[in-house]
Amino acid sequence: MRRTFIAENPSVLWFLAALGLFTLVVTMLSEWAGTGFIPTSFIKTLGKTLCLCLIAIAMDVVWGYCGILSLGHFAFFGIGGYAIGMWLMYARTETIVLESLSTQVIPPTPQEITDAIGNQIFGVVGSSEFPAIWAFADNLYLQLLMVVLVPGLLALVFGWLAFRSRVTGVYLSILTQAMTLALSLYLFQNDSGLRGNNGLSGLQNIPGFETAPQSAVSLVFFWASALALAAGYVFFAWAVSGKMGSVIKGIRDNEARVRFLGYRVESYKLFIFTITAVVSGIAGALYYPQAGIINPGEIAPIASIYLAVWVAIGGRGRLYGAVIGAAFVSLLSSWFTGGGAPAINLGFYTIQWTDWWLVLLGLSFVAVTLFFPRGIGGLFDYLVRKP
Repeated sequence: MRRTFIAENPSVLWFLAALGLFTLVVTMLSEWAGTGFIPTSFIKTLGKTLCLCLIAIAMDVVWGYCGILSLGHFAFFGIGGYAIGMWLMYARTETIVLESLSTQVIPPTPQEITDAIGNQIFGVVGSSEFPAIWAFADNLYLQLLMVVLVPGLLALVFGWLAFRSRVTGVYLSILTQAMTLALSLYLFQNDSGLRGNNGLSGLQNIPGFETAPQSAVSLVFFWASALALAAGYVFFAWAVSGKMGSVIKGIRDNEARVRFLGYRVESYKLFIFTITAVVSGIAGALYYPQAGIINPGEIAPIASIYLAVWVAIGGRGRLYGAVIGAAFVSLLSSWFTGGGAPAINLGFYTIQWTDWWLVLLGLSFVAVTLFFPRGIGGLFDYLVRKP
């Protein structure tokens, strides 16, 4: 008798139960619920952390299961953020412009309204005209479609060119890093159409929710992030199980042998690369409205390297390991860089953790690689198997 998906993957049920319980507890302790044990600012931090956990799962699938060390997946994350950020900024600016023009005796024409919006958005880079890429910025549904389509198409084209040429290993990693660097450098230019180094700001002002308290808005995004993480976990758990999962892991372990057995290796790699890029874009679209701002620095190659470090620390090849690694490092980073960690006075030198956090992260990565190659998630395997 064939076992069900949950029976073959009991960790999925455990993960969903833990995530549901965590979400419920945070909700009950939030300012919105009236208890106020968890401030709204930390609710936003937790919501952003859940989004980072989602992209970490995507990275784990493409690297830990398929063996493709992509140093460009955070670019897809940023593209998703830019796509939704364009609508958020346009809609918010439109509201401000309409309020300011409502006092005029002669009603403004649609073109005057558009010009005023363009001047408000692009005046910071010395322009007032909407670039072509903003053609659908006034339509939420089309911009949500862009969140999925743009990262997916970019990954599809890049992956098709790379995989059909059978670029593998470190060379593929360098190519993905070069793609990310090129995109980041392009976005830094003022004529990129996305305000250059200024990026898109004010994204936390959600149109239609101007009168809603931030405690409620932050909780809505927290719940949306939790639902996206749950759906992503279930989907990828299904993708890496069964026959397809065996083929994907076979590609990771011995690509030549899988190709010799008659499987179209390039098709499997392209599917995994593209679908993880799409999920990364969705994670970014949920992350940046909570962060409030996005700029080209978010897409720099170092961000994708951090992502690989999270997965390695959590334990690649384990979906829950990626979640643990991303959550652990992200929350620790917020604590150390946000001034939560007390400085240590050594007499001759005072350790300020805002300056030493990256050093600590690097040392942790080296320690995990040397002494715990399976990461934090591997400790669960050890505890379960221990007699």
